[in-house]
Amino acid sequence: MKQQGSGYRFLGLNAADTPPNARAFLKRYGWTWPSISDPQRSLARRFGVQYQPAVILIDAKGRFVAGFEGYGTPARWNELKNKLRTP
Repeated sequence: MKQQGSGYRFLGLNAADTPPNARAFLKRYGWTWPSISDPQRSLARRFGVQYQPAVILIDAKGRFVAGFEGYGTPARWNELKNKLRTP
């Protein structure tokens, strides 16, 4: 999946994963957005992520908007995009 749309950007958070494993995952799925490492899971805990994979939506001010744990599906991605359009 490639990053699309205007007004939002994707950022990967590699919690509890080694950098080589995270890079292999991104390559395998063709994800092209930037990704950061969170080996102590401090950011993951901040946003309530218990399990991986997880997807969270954070607004420009750093506030949690929505999220889910598990793999993404087209329906789930559209659900998150719709939340971006809603104030």
